[in-house]
Amino acid sequence: MSETQSRTFAGLGLGAKVLAAVNALGYESPSPVQEEAIPAVLAGRDVLAAAQTGTGKTAAFLLPVLNDLPHHGKAKGPLCLIVTPTRELAIQIEDVCQTICKKTGHRSVTVVGGVSYGPQRGKLARGCDVLVATPGRLVDLMGTGDCDLSQVTTLVIDEADRMLDMGFLPTVRKIVAACRNRRQTLLFSATLDEAAVGEVTDLVHDPARIEIARRGTAAQTIDQFLLPVSPEVKNKLLAKVLEREGHSRVIVFCRTKHRADAVCRRLRRAGIVCAPIHGDRNQNQRERALRDFRKGTVEVLVATDVLARGIDVPDVDYVVNFDVPGDPEDYVHRIGRTGRAGEFGWALTFVTPDDVDDMLATEALMGRTVPTFERTKGLDLGTTPAELDPDRVPAKVRNLPASGKHRKSRTKAAAAKAVARQAKAKAAGDGEPTPKKARRPRRQEGAPGGGSAADKASRSGEAPDRVAGKPAGKLQDKGNAGRNGKNGKGTQPRGGRPGSGHGKGDGAGRRTEGDPRHGKGGSPKGGQNRRRGNGSGRSQRRSGGSAGWQSYDGPRPSKPARKKGRRPGDLGGKARKTGRR
Repeated sequence: MSETQSRTFAGLGLGAKVLAAVNALGYESPSPVQEEAIPAVLAGRDVLAAAQTGTGKTAAFLLPVLNDLPHHGKAKGPLCLIVTPTRELAIQIEDVCQTICKKTGHRSVTVVGGVSYGPQRGKLARGCDVLVATPGRLVDLMGTGDCDLSQVTTLVIDEADRMLDMGFLPTVRKIVAACRNRRQTLLFSATLDEAAVGEVTDLVHDPARIEIARRGTAAQTIDQFLLPVSPEVKNKLLAKVLEREGHSRVIVFCRTKHRADAVCRRLRRAGIVCAPIHGDRNQNQRERALRDFRKGTVEVLVATDVLARGIDVPDVDYVVNFDVPGDPEDYVHRIGRTGRAGEFGWALTFVTPDDVDDMLATEALMGRTVPTFERTKGLDLGTTPAELDPDRVPAKVRNLPASGKHRKSRTKAAAAKAVARQAKAKAAGDGEPTPKKARRPRRQEGAPGGGSAADKASRSGEAPDRVAGKPAGKLQDKGNAGRNGKNGKGTQPRGGRPGSGHGKGDGAGRRTEGDPRHGKGGSPKGGQNRRRGNGSGRSQRRSGGSAGWQSYDGPRPSKPARKKGRRPGDLGGKARKTGRR
């Protein structure tokens, strides 16, 4: 195959119907990942592919799969299954799939969470050739018997690294086990690092490995800038930047859902039409926001990283990172929402002093330094903006995790260095590290020195009212005075057990005084309480022997539910009828 032929879709071996779909999609020439993946899929090989975001990975597997996929009969399960981590990405794949299916005659169904089960069950009952699904909803439908994957001949796992990072590995294993053993498996990811996709590479057999760009490579069509700011002016500054640079077709990324909602409210007060997209919005709200943004009725989308992966929104002017992402990979995917399909775009990132470490880790991943934004005249950057050396050189990436756990890695490294410094100082005699104070062991009943002075006296045979020359009533631990009823100290008012009450008594069962600060506040039902406060955060517990009440540091059980007409532990529902008045 010549170089000129391979640069066209016709030269890749696609049929006439699929080529008609290529024209309907508006593609002119294949991207690098399409040029390598399509021949491998047509040859029937498993594929393990990684490419930059926005390079046409969706068409790279849909075009060759639908080129050779047979047509299924009615009321039968899918022949091709495409699993993707997010609803937005599933709907985007469905849009491209529907365009191709109109030319090839296949039927496709999409099942995602956030919507009713009924319509999806009806579509699956009528049968389909291609099923696009998110893992959670697919497993639910499999559990109810509405989805049968036993006839799947082609399995596509899209954004595999993101799916594993979201904790979908057990679910993916369950889905794969439901498919037939003899199948073609296509695994597409943003990276082929062992740390990112090593747990699912066993799903492919003798795959064709396709890696267009190394991990963390941003598109060359995107200009990146940093804006060092102070935290207290960050909120007001966003509206100023959008008014100055233009607020038409802009995506603002935040780290949390609550932050996205708060930013949206502030922009609306500034007169900017915007809409939020995050995990707490239902599917209809998310679809409406994307549809209005594509139509132009919404100027700014405020989103979390749920929108960072694979979503193809055309003609995005620029991207603003209101918060630096904790995962360097997410930064690359965020800015990849602009500058797609060969177009040019730019990205601006707000950096506070707390974000410097995350930004340096991102630069280390990309292997390049992001320049400072220069058009700051008239902008209030605050009193303590982040300080970044303009001549800094990106650090080398050493075992940087594929997911956003680099904070924990730095913490472990710092702890290891601290231990090494202490060991070195000890060896040099400069000083020894101060050991932690050992916790005092709990005294056991019958142990030497255990219990109060009265307990010691009882073990030694002395009278409890004459130990070390101290009068009776002064022998007890702090917060436990008045324990011996025979001395007139603490008999119970309501028939309580002698010698177990709070406060002091007069020998006739009447409470005379109490001090709640030391755990001695008089309780009218003190004889029923099995625990005592001693003013030091501990409690007193009956040991069952002659040692009496001792300090206890164990868990505090909650009070049982003793409500009229209910059994203990029955906290909800209506009251039980006892049959008595």
